[in-house]
Amino acid sequence: MNPVPSRPEGDERQAALWACIAVLHLAAVGAFLWTGLARANSEDAFDRAVRTYQSLSGVISDYRFFAPAVASDTRTGFFLALGDGRTVFEPLASDNLEVGLRYQCIVASGLRANRKTQDVLAQSWAAVMLGIHPDASRVTIVTQSYQLPSMEAWAAGKRPEWAIHYTGTFGRREGTAAEASP
Repeated sequence: MNPVPSRPEGDERQAALWACIAVLHLAAVGAFLWTGLARANSEDAFDRAVRTYQSLSGVISDYRFFAPAVASDTRTGFFLALGDGRTVFEPLASDNLEVGLRYQCIVASGLRANRKTQDVLAQSWAAVMLGIHPDASRVTIVTQSYQLPSMEAWAAGKRPEWAIHYTGTFGRREGTAAEASP
C-alpha cells in the first residue's frame, strides 16, 4: 500500500496570497478601463501612486484595441546642432519591432506625465544624444502623436495629423565634469 503524499505546510496560504494578488490586479485593470482613474493627472499622493502602478505593471500600456479609445501612434526625434553648422536628425526608432514598441510605450508614458516629468525625461535623452555626438553643441527634442479624428469629423473632411506634444532644446554644459567623462 502506497502512502498518500502530503503537501508541505504553507502551500495553501501561499496559493491564497497569490490568488488575492491576482484578483486585486484584475480589479485594478477593470477600474482603469471602466473609470476615469487611469486619467488622473493631479499631483496628490494617491494619483501619483496610481500612475506608478500603471507604469510598472503595464496595466495601461496604450495597446487599446477597442473603439472609441484607439491609441494614437507616437514618435520622438532629435535635431542635433553640430559644430560645423549642420543639423542632423535622429529618430528614436529601432529595426527590432519589440524594441520599437517599448520606445513607443516610453514616449506615450511621457506624454501622459506632467511637464516636470517630461522635462526630466527629455534631459536624460539629451544627455545620451550629446554623449553619442560629442561634436554637437545642442539637441532639440520633438515628441508628436498621430491624432485620429472621430468618424463624424472624418465624414466632415478632417484627416489624421501629427500633433506636437513636447519640444525642448538642451545645450551642452562645459566644464571639468564633461571633460573627465570617458
